[in-house]
Amino acid sequence: MIGIIVIILNRQQLFAQDFRHYKEIFKQLGSISRIGFFAALAIFPIYQLLKSKKIKEFKLRDFQVKKALQFLAKLVRKWHVPVALLSSGIVLLHGILSIIRGFKVDFTYLSGIASTIVLLFLMIMGLKRYKRTDHNWHLKLAIGFFILFMIHATFS
Repeated sequence: MIGIIVIILNRQQLFAQDFRHYKEIFKQLGSISRIGFFAALAIFPIYQLLKSKKIKEFKLRDFQVKKALQFLAKLVRKWHVPVALLSSGIVLLHGILSIIRGFKVDFTYLSGIASTIVLLFLMIMGLKRYKRTDHNWHLKLAIGFFILFMIHATFS
């Protein structure tokens, strides 16, 4: 919300900037959110590894891999929602900054809009996941969002 207010208050200054410099600003926001989404996505492989039966016996000398994964799982579970919400907010700023300067019908804009729409449904299903009524839609949408967002990030 604060970012949107800053954009509204500084709109004239943002439009006066050189387009290449302006584009760098919103591309940096996209890169920051990508790091956050990778951190939020880390919950899936960690829990998949913990479900694996082979990991229970796996040891490296005195180091038990399962104990380390359990610690990481607690850490990732604690920070999954805050990091995902913060990254989603940064994505919205990224999208607003890219659209207010001029919308073009090209692959980059359309893939970004599709990713954002899936992200909004993903957040809604995250609330339902918290209440245990999502029927695995949060996971399915997360995989779809990851694919769309990687396509957008790679080809933009």
